[in-house]
Amino acid sequence: MTMQEGSRALGEGAARRQQQDQAYFLDLLGDSQGGLGRYEAAIEAYRQAAQAFEAQGARCSYALCLLKIADGYLALHEPWHAVGYLEACLPLLQELGLTRHFGLAQGRLTGCRAKLAQVGLLGQGRTGPCRG
Repeated sequence: MTMQEGSRALGEGAARRQQQDQAYFLDLLGDSQGGLGRYEAAIEAYRQAAQAFEAQGARCSYALCLLKIADGYLALHEPWHAVGYLEACLPLLQELGLTRHFGLAQGRLTGCRAKLAQVGLLGQGRTGPCRG
């Protein structure tokens, strides 16, 4: 390896670390915003973090961000938005063996579907909100 190749590799590694650090910062920002009751801001931070984690192939962090986005929507009393995120994170959580988080997500999804069915937003045999 030449000196130039080594410098390039170090630069690429630093850029990758910076992207990873930014994703974790956004995740923590979402946690902070949610703790302050600023759920819209938390959801936006989690969305950005999830996008970065997905691009990096960080499947565990990605799945947990999806769950946090759903939790944000549930805090806003918007289960129709939470359903899609819960449905997206469930297979990942199960595949990763995160059984506690899987159980939490499954319970929340069941609760969302019950609420949506109660107000007529779920049709016969549908697993998500009706699209109109």
